[in-house]
Amino acid sequence: MRFRTLSALAAALTALVPVGIAHAGPIDTGSAGSGSAGAQHETSNCFWFGPTFSATNQQLNYAFPDSGALYWAAQFDIPDGATLTLKGQYAHARYQSLNSYDVTTNSPTAAVNDVSTVPDAGSRNPYLPGADRVGEHGRDYTVHVVDSATPADPQPNTLYAGVPGQQRTTLVYRLYLPDNGRDLTGGVGLPEPELRTADGRSLTGEKLCGAVQAVSTTPRVDTLPADKYQALRDQPGKPDTFPADNPMVWRTFYNQPFALSCIYLGKCDGTPAKTGGQYSNIDNNYVNAYVSRKFGEVLTLTGTMPRTPRTLDGQARLDDQVDMRYWSLCSNESVATTRVAGCVYDEQVPLDSARRYTVVASLPSQRPVNAIAACGVAWVPLPENGDGAGHPDDAYLILRNMLPSDAFGHAVQNTRSPGDEQAVMGAFLPEATYSSKAQFEATGCHPAR
Repeated sequence: MRFRTLSALAAALTALVPVGIAHAGPIDTGSAGSGSAGAQHETSNCFWFGPTFSATNQQLNYAFPDSGALYWAAQFDIPDGATLTLKGQYAHARYQSLNSYDVTTNSPTAAVNDVSTVPDAGSRNPYLPGADRVGEHGRDYTVHVVDSATPADPQPNTLYAGVPGQQRTTLVYRLYLPDNGRDLTGGVGLPEPELRTADGRSLTGEKLCGAVQAVSTTPRVDTLPADKYQALRDQPGKPDTFPADNPMVWRTFYNQPFALSCIYLGKCDGTPAKTGGQYSNIDNNYVNAYVSRKFGEVLTLTGTMPRTPRTLDGQARLDDQVDMRYWSLCSNESVATTRVAGCVYDEQVPLDSARRYTVVASLPSQRPVNAIAACGVAWVPLPENGDGAGHPDDAYLILRNMLPSDAFGHAVQNTRSPGDEQAVMGAFLPEATYSSKAQFEATGCHPAR
């Protein structure tokens, strides 16, 4: 059944529950091996569910995963009068953080990330500019999880995870790009919870999980119901390429209700709040765009890459001459399935001397022979199922920017109102053109594959 009026469509949008927690696609084997840097650590327990990162496992491939990240979820209830601490080590990785969430909106409420975490006495923070990031010792930290909202004068190393009317706490621990030779935890294991009860007892392990009623699963995930998605996608009078545009249009993601209303109903005015959704990361901002292969079987994206660290091979230090911590481009199906087809992140993208890049997106069967690194081209697959809901030519792109520096004014984080993306991001917002496979191959460079 199709909704016949915009008012009916709008009513459908207001009934939607935002899509749930993000999961990462496959980490490169080189950045997740055991290597000689240390033994394998426990990657899940009664408190932390995960890691969820495999886009090859369709049961875990949902909510627009990023192939450079791993995610662990924890859901629990801190007893009255008790305190919860997480004792961990800074991972050998590009980035790590803890986010807490409002599960009614799937939006982040507070976060403690790597660079803001004060180390324990005798330890150091390897994520600070200029710090040694590869040393094995002195990497300890302690974070306190508090069931209250963030006060006017927040304390360091404290995650204020309380949400009015929400009894249980939901956390997500993120780890991006473990160094080559490290295990999935970045060579340090998971943060270890300790509960101090009101009567002074210290609980860990299974006893702690019982006391806080920990749930070893992902937070509840609600996808867009098929009938509502079809009503939005197949509106009478719209072209069969809808909602894609040619030339392609990038839009900042402010929040899920606004995104759906803007894309499908054309209501893109106002000053929407960047509250996120889909269990997003406070440190990331996103632009997204819709793609239709009816405009051409090959999509070519060109732009300028922000300066980012190159940590996979164990960069000794994080210097302060970078524009942002992390950049990625992911190809996905749609809000109907929230599945990823594939991603490329900054270290995977060939650059010329001016930091210009070319990324080609196509079906695997239509990949140009010169869409390879040897020709200076990165490639990302378009989804073979299209939107996953009966439109085989559709796709959905997401560009991520993480932790831009104050001196870099062209990040997604600097956009302020719908439609200002190009003016703010300039050359750092990719330009897109459609072509046939043969047309792209005619641009040259055909080394033996």
